[in-house]
Amino acid sequence: MEGEMNEMDANNEKKVLCEKIIRDINAVFLKDADLTSFEIIPKETNCNKSPVVHVEHNLGLESWCAQHVYDHAHRTLISHRRQTTQQQLRTLQQQQQSDSLAKYLNVALLINPDVTTFWHIRRQLVQKNRLSINKELQFSALVLSIKPKSNEAFAYRRWLYSFQSADAIDWPHEISICERAADRSASNYHAWSHRQWVLQNAPCLLQSEMMRTEKFMRKHISDYSSYHYRQVLLNRAYELCFYGADESQPQLASLRDLLAQYEFNCDATDETVNEPGESLLQLLLPNLNRSGISEQRLRSFLYCCNVAASDMRLCVEQRALYGGRDCFELHRRASLKFIVEQCVRLLTGLASGSGRYLPPASGAQVSELRKFDCESHPFLVAVRRVEFELGDKHRRWCNMHLNFGQQEQASN
Repeated sequence: MEGEMNEMDANNEKKVLCEKIIRDINAVFLKDADLTSFEIIPKETNCNKSPVVHVEHNLGLESWCAQHVYDHAHRTLISHRRQTTQQQLRTLQQQQQSDSLAKYLNVALLINPDVTTFWHIRRQLVQKNRLSINKELQFSALVLSIKPKSNEAFAYRRWLYSFQSADAIDWPHEISICERAADRSASNYHAWSHRQWVLQNAPCLLQSEMMRTEKFMRKHISDYSSYHYRQVLLNRAYELCFYGADESQPQLASLRDLLAQYEFNCDATDETVNEPGESLLQLLLPNLNRSGISEQRLRSFLYCCNVAASDMRLCVEQRALYGGRDCFELHRRASLKFIVEQCVRLLTGLASGSGRYLPPASGAQVSELRKFDCESHPFLVAVRRVEFELGDKHRRWCNMHLNFGQQEQASN
């Protein structure tokens, strides 16, 4: 009997302590509206002071109490979910009880953001106007500061944005959140997927994304997720007929360097002011029927091919600096494939039209692309000759993905 009483007292003390810690965390939320990060601070023992640390918009919780606090908040929230629908509705409609519920949700999701049920309760509170959208966007960013790979947090942000018009959303800020999450955790699929969603909704960011992704690739040399996003970005730019001036280098310099490697002479001094890149078009797209192709499409073609050529050079430079890595070879191949595919699409008339949007190739179009005779195209012949010298493995890849296999058999 005495043992049971002691156990009850210990549980009550733990409950009181957890409630105090949760109140302290809630006080920080009320006091500081600009919290930027949350961390669990490694500390194994209680030093008879508050385990909640708040320094310059940064919130921390000592690790010795994290599990106890989470268990207490979890029990409270699950008991709410076990209520009847009418009881839950009454709780959400009453300001004091909904504030109490949000207090436990904050703690539980900061410690363990992978519980879908808790995010669903937050959605209910938003729908009842008990939580503001702006504060919820800030809270989800706080969750991502400690759990950069939280798919639930990214999904919650997309859900919140569904209540706002695209013009009212700070898309550059959303990109910075994705980049910070990717920077903190390598191969962050959820961050890069969310970034693709941002790009689909804000194509105005194409130019800045070109620069930011190149910097990221130079910093995180082995993170293939960034290379893949770069490929998505390039295809999106070409689909939207996008082109932009690269002031950091002469006109289409990377593309000219690539053609020089394939033993093509394309001197920029031969260009006229009114027709920049005309000599490049003659080399890449000889005998092209331009009647159904807009000027914007051709300018976008040159711009995107120049970006792809720049990426090919970057991969070679990275390999020289850091040694061979799969991501260098894979991205170089993807960039080369982009150039070859777009050349063939234009020459076969599959990219014609005056519209500003180019849909991806369909299955029937892919079949038509495979029938294209590369032997009649000097640039593709030069590509095949040079690329085949890079080894049998790369030769097989060229035959499979660049459609060089049929021409090789015909030449034999």
